[in-house]
Amino acid sequence: MAHVHSKAPIGQLTNKSLLTLLPMALMLSLWNSPLLADDAEATKTAPPWDIGLTLGVVQSPFLGGKERLSLAPTRLKHSGLRLSGFAWPVYQQPTFTVYLGAGLDDWSHERDDSPQLADMNALDRAINVRAGIAAESKSLAGWISAELAQDLAGAHAGLQAKLRYTTSLGSAQHEVRPYVEAQWLSADLTDYYVGVDSTEVTSGRPQYQADAALALKTGVAYRHRLSEAFTFIGELNVTHYDEAISASPIVANELIWGATVGLTYRWK
Repeated sequence: MAHVHSKAPIGQLTNKSLLTLLPMALMLSLWNSPLLADDAEATKTAPPWDIGLTLGVVQSPFLGGKERLSLAPTRLKHSGLRLSGFAWPVYQQPTFTVYLGAGLDDWSHERDDSPQLADMNALDRAINVRAGIAAESKSLAGWISAELAQDLAGAHAGLQAKLRYTTSLGSAQHEVRPYVEAQWLSADLTDYYVGVDSTEVTSGRPQYQADAALALKTGVAYRHRLSEAFTFIGELNVTHYDEAISASPIVANELIWGATVGLTYRWK
């Protein structure tokens, strides 16, 4: 039987999250770098801040879902140790960073405003606590990052893990960064978004319980320095979800595309 989409009790959530919180507390005790510090901190040289905005669009995986638009602040880092979203380095060396962060799921808790799914149970927004490491690999001529995230808001209390490889082509003026990322999503997370409870069944929507799923994401990020102060940034990517997600009767697309464009300004 599919999971009921309801908020987990606080006591239960705390017990599920204990193993995640303990290593995070340990890493916090190692904090020796400021918020969003750059690798140049290793040389005690304050790097310039390239801050701006990005406009993003993502295709909806849901049946009848609309493309999702977003406007978000961004900051360019001057190394390959890319930390996505809100991330705080807690231990940093010239070639690797251990970090904590926070973020939202890649999935829409509103099912991308799909009119076909408007009669389904309402979902809460998941807020994730993230812990990970990003490191430079000389042998692979690129950077590897591994991250574990858990929902602590009580929406689904699920886990997700990501492993990414990124390389860099071009120069400081024109840089292209291809990447590939493997994702694992727990059954609690996938069933929360793509499962169909017995109370949500219709003639064209059978009951469905989703298992843990795998996804593969690949993309390319681009940056072009327009002047001393301004830099154009962009990204194109595509994500493929496995059968645990694509077999759901409320999922229309197993291959999802996304794109972002933005502009940053250098503050010295």
